[in-house]
Amino acid sequence: MVYAKERRDLNGFVTRKAKSYRGDVWRYLTTWGYRTLNDLDGAGYAQPSHDDLADPFERRVRERARTFYPLYSNRGHGISLADVESMADDAAAAVLQDWSPNWILKMRERGATGGRNSPGPGPVWGDDDLDRLAAMDGLTIAQQSITLGVSMSTISRMRRALCEHASVPDFDALLAAGALD
Repeated sequence: MVYAKERRDLNGFVTRKAKSYRGDVWRYLTTWGYRTLNDLDGAGYAQPSHDDLADPFERRVRERARTFYPLYSNRGHGISLADVESMADDAAAAVLQDWSPNWILKMRERGATGGRNSPGPGPVWGDDDLDRLAAMDGLTIAQQSITLGVSMSTISRMRRALCEHASVPDFDALLAAGALD
């Protein structure tokens, strides 16, 4: 488990700020425990005992987390070796208490709800692309998509945007032409 105070995407933007190292380790252990129990249940195995789950948790923290000895100055991120065993025991107890066979279904429903509530990406074209499309009036959708280098469904959306844009009259242009006198 690699820990960073701030996680960044490929463009260098901060995607997540850490709150506490212990909290991150706790979330990692509980999520891993829920997934493990879900996989065991799906394969038809019985739920493991507390000790059978706490031992791999402790091993996982020792292998992947940044640990330090109690005499360490406590500067920087990490978890003391003295806390590893108690954290593994507590996480195993919490996972065994809170997990249910429909845990993964709840997580999928949460993800689906978040996906439905989040706005989709905006259009991938700009005004200059719409102007270029308007100049290709006699071409088919396939020819326009090849020329502009976008999909045919994008061309259809761009055509719809052109129709919506064209249906709104430009009053300034009409006044300048004297059409509204």
